[in-house]
Amino acid sequence: MKIALECSKGGHLQEMMGLKDAWDRFDHFFITYDSERTRSLDCRKYLIEHPINSVPRFIITLFMALGRVFGERPDVLISTGMGWTDIFMFPFCRLMGTYTIYIESAANVDYITGTAKLIRPFANKFLVQWEGLAESIGAEYHGGVL
Repeated sequence: MKIALECSKGGHLQEMMGLKDAWDRFDHFFITYDSERTRSLDCRKYLIEHPINSVPRFIITLFMALGRVFGERPDVLISTGMGWTDIFMFPFCRLMGTYTIYIESAANVDYITGTAKLIRPFANKFLVQWEGLAESIGAEYHGGVL
């Protein structure tokens, strides 16, 4: 099984690393924003320019990452949140037949993000990390990542 791991470079990456026991034994690669921290990841990775730094570079690197994902053909996409990139990656992966899993950040206790609302229809599995939030929006809860 091949797994694509999508997350931003800060707390979302930390949450993804909290799931390492679940994905580390499989063939995997990261899709994440370019930073000193993400460049030091010891695995295959596709780095995307953050849109706040440069919108044109973000678009170019996003399309390069989409092309790489198309070539890699992952069986599963797991995201702990990456904002704009999720909005493109989830529908793209679903069209390719990839099973998609979105894990909303533990920082969101009472509501889900705008990104999560947009990609929820494209997620095969949509998880939140607070039981009360799961009940209020009809999502799945299986505990926290951290």
